[in-house]
Amino acid sequence: MGNMRQKTILLGLLLVLVTLLLYGSVIHHEFLSFDDRQYVVRNPHVNTGLSFNNFVWACTTFDQANWHPVTWLSHMLDCQLFGLNSGAHHLVNLMLHAANALLLFLLLRRATGATLRSFLVALFFAIHPLNVETVAWLAERKSLLSMFFSLLTLGFYGWYAGHRGWPRYLLVAFSFALALMAKPMAVTLPIVLLLLDYWPLARYADLPFSRRGARLLLEKLPLLALSGASSVVTLVAQRSFGSVVDVSSLPLSLRLGNAVVSYVAYIQKALWPARLAIFYPHPQNSLLSADVIAAALILLAITAAVLYLYRLPYLATGWFLFVVTLIPVIGIIQVGRQAMADRYTYVPCIGLFLIIVWGLGDLVASAAIPRAVPVLAALCVSIGLAAATVHDLSHWHDGVKLFTQASIVAGQPDPAIEEALADALVADHHYDEAYAHYAEACTLRPMDALCHFNLAEILFNRHQLHDALDQYQIAASLPDGKGMLLPCLLNTAEILLDLGDYPSAETRLSSALEIDPNNKTALQLRQRMAAKRKLDQTRLN
Repeated sequence: MGNMRQKTILLGLLLVLVTLLLYGSVIHHEFLSFDDRQYVVRNPHVNTGLSFNNFVWACTTFDQANWHPVTWLSHMLDCQLFGLNSGAHHLVNLMLHAANALLLFLLLRRATGATLRSFLVALFFAIHPLNVETVAWLAERKSLLSMFFSLLTLGFYGWYAGHRGWPRYLLVAFSFALALMAKPMAVTLPIVLLLLDYWPLARYADLPFSRRGARLLLEKLPLLALSGASSVVTLVAQRSFGSVVDVSSLPLSLRLGNAVVSYVAYIQKALWPARLAIFYPHPQNSLLSADVIAAALILLAITAAVLYLYRLPYLATGWFLFVVTLIPVIGIIQVGRQAMADRYTYVPCIGLFLIIVWGLGDLVASAAIPRAVPVLAALCVSIGLAAATVHDLSHWHDGVKLFTQASIVAGQPDPAIEEALADALVADHHYDEAYAHYAEACTLRPMDALCHFNLAEILFNRHQLHDALDQYQIAASLPDGKGMLLPCLLNTAEILLDLGDYPSAETRLSSALEIDPNNKTALQLRQRMAAKRKLDQTRLN
């Protein structure tokens, strides 16, 4: 027992050390213009640190289309401790990922008794390139925190399963609530607990056949109630923020087809993690029915094989863990413009790693293969995954590299990628290059008000006043331009003032003051216009 405990401690330390060394370069990464600024840099509630008012805001806001107070408080604590030092913020992400890998190893080891297999699953989780996005993107702190509290929930649940009692169950519910308040993707955790009851906890075997499902399901009802409440709040938050795509623009049949294809694509990326990117454009009308049918057949074949091989219970737990935990983000309720995302696999791919490690372990044991062979194979796979992770991590240094890579992977112009790349170029003060990408995005998606507004901003700074005026007017006239109506009115008023069109400038200023009667910019422009009119009158006299 002493040797086993020593082995567990040493392997745990090795796991943490490998994770920290592999991802160590994140401390040199910048804040990205894509969400990092909205979450931290330009968010006055977050970047001012912890306070009572900021705490209340974190618990009540639907900002960024989610209700996740634990995540907001985590970012506030970072700002309280480190200010806006991007390296320190990224280091916290890395420490959370290392903690998650260690917790996964210890929980698997405790539940299964298989030290080396548990270590390999945790190692693949720690170093797999699919998880680079979650670790290197500061805005994905929510996934790291949700995973951390989900793993704590599993630990408390294992404790409760061994010695049932309300105090222990309350710990399960409390840690689960924290996971939901970090990221609502944890809503499937009660179903995951039912899977763990099957394997490795084997709780079904301890109950009479007639009561197995009912008793264990009844036990999860309070947790399912928490999931239901979180789902409702999340849907309200996303609809209020305008993140949910309307059925008319993306029919349900297309969403289902993309979901089926995405499941297979995630498996492919787990097995061969090449051409990873921050954004994968939705195929929309380009999705082929043959691809959907082929993907559906693959999924059905895997499911049938898992059910047929019921004597290997880890197959069912691993496979359905992968399938179930992806359901909230598979795109049936489409949030955002992406077809899929690497960050969504942070939890689900653990199921695939379980199948691979336990399956190959059993194969090696049954075939009496020399121990050196699987050890060497595991080492080669780990080195390959680590090399791919280092390569992909380099793209996350800044937004320009990141979205240039996304553009290469997409293979054709996409408005979301073009706009995000332009935003990154603006953050680096490369305005001429940014203009070209904004123009491309406006061509691909002409009804995007923000894109036209960004074009107008660059034209205004270039002093191309007539062209800027046209773009501001387009932005203000579009359905999604209501949120930027005030800056459009103010900037067009300033342009018209510079062009000498005082009546039109006054009309814009009046409209701006109707929206915000105390707007300082509007009042200053009105004073400036009065002074210019007086000067013009003096010259005429």
